[in-house]
Amino acid sequence: MDAQAVIDSVKPLAGQVLPVKTVQETQAPEEFADAYAAEVNVKCASKVIKALDSKFNRDTSLNHLRRFAKRNQLPEALQSTISQNQNNNGHSAHTIFVLISPPTADLDTLQTLLAPFAPGPPAPEENHTTEACSSDNAKIPFYPVRIPLQPPLNARQAEKWTKAMWPVIFNPAAPRANVAPPPQILNRALDSIKSRAGFYMALALIVADEAEHSGLGRRVGAVIVDPAVEETIEAEWDEAVVAVAGDARYSRLEKSELQLGQGPNPASHTYNADLEGGPELHALMRAVDIVACRRREDNTASAPDNGYLSPLESHFFYQSDAPPVTDTTDISPIPEKLQKIDTTTSHCTKSAGPAVSKSRIRPRTLGGYLCTDLDVYLSREPCLCCSMGVLLSRFRSVVFPRRGRMVSGGIASEPVVSPICDNDNDDDGEIDAEPIENTGDKSRDPQNNRKYYGLHWRKELNWRALGFEFVEDGVSFEMGIEGETGVAFHA
Repeated sequence: MDAQAVIDSVKPLAGQVLPVKTVQETQAPEEFADAYAAEVNVKCASKVIKALDSKFNRDTSLNHLRRFAKRNQLPEALQSTISQNQNNNGHSAHTIFVLISPPTADLDTLQTLLAPFAPGPPAPEENHTTEACSSDNAKIPFYPVRIPLQPPLNARQAEKWTKAMWPVIFNPAAPRANVAPPPQILNRALDSIKSRAGFYMALALIVADEAEHSGLGRRVGAVIVDPAVEETIEAEWDEAVVAVAGDARYSRLEKSELQLGQGPNPASHTYNADLEGGPELHALMRAVDIVACRRREDNTASAPDNGYLSPLESHFFYQSDAPPVTDTTDISPIPEKLQKIDTTTSHCTKSAGPAVSKSRIRPRTLGGYLCTDLDVYLSREPCLCCSMGVLLSRFRSVVFPRRGRMVSGGIASEPVVSPICDNDNDDDGEIDAEPIENTGDKSRDPQNNRKYYGLHWRKELNWRALGFEFVEDGVSFEMGIEGETGVAFHA
């Protein structure tokens, strides 16, 4: 069967695409600080703010905290403390509590600053004016409180902090970009991915099968997609594919150690670091190298020097912007049909089918940096090295199947989560995900002592990609690909 026929026969996988939480979301330390709540005259609220802001610099990172709160909005513990320390003077209905966040001065300085706005006994109705702020010799009551220094990550956390410390505001439209992707960016990418993700995941698995049965690599495949092309097309899903690549980690072994075209390489039944090749022969890195070849040239490009080009890899490497070229190359991965890279020419040695040098990948002279804003679909979770390759290549997003989770992977940030119906009473109509285990350190899986890195979105790195898991319908995590061989390796 030729490559185009294989592509035409691809059946999309049924499933849903879920965002991968960032490591900051799952492992974020909760930072708190001491502050004061001061009871002031409600009619002087604006003057209190002016006085505080003129004396202390307002920390804009604390905009998630309410500056004022009525007594019934305070946590029960704080209300109880206020009741125990407050004389029954009957003026609580005419007061409000202002938050004095750190850094602040000592209480004597604060008392002097806010004394003009101290609450007093209720005045006659005709004397209730905005100018009547305090009575003579009145003092401001101060109450110590704890406040969260970081905004809440979700409505539940905001509610928890509000009940325990101080009223907190959750604003999903203004998240911390160094902690998690802004919802508008995440949702926009998710909308463009989910409609055809099943096709690309199915193709990645086919490329993975091709790599394994060729004997040159393990069962890992990568598919790079240009979402800008995808948005402009209405029919064929494969027109947005700019490159595919399978694993080729055994391609540099001696011929006597290879089992070309006869199925999985014998070395794949175990893990031997000396036989695994370098990470440049992993599927993702080979796919990036293919894109790099096109970026370097205007009209022609030499094939990458990272192993062999399989029939499917060759098909997309030589495909032009014109209507797809009929490639008669047999997809059966037998040695005669594998394209050996010839680095001395601008084309691969092809057994059949025309080679078209023009590619839809824009060259470097037309802008862009390597894989900027492209999406990559992988049949397995990439290893630590390839996860960093995703960032260094400037991908927009990386998608891998949940059943392709790897102990050596670098994208996941917590133990596997299960999609459930919307039951958090937030009326957002969206599927929520809960971790199976919600205790202890989520960065480490107690079952296999796996460390979770979440490299797709780390605040300390200079590029961040969106991470997604493809949850296939009817396939549980226990039926994962890694469990098929029982061999833990780096993908």
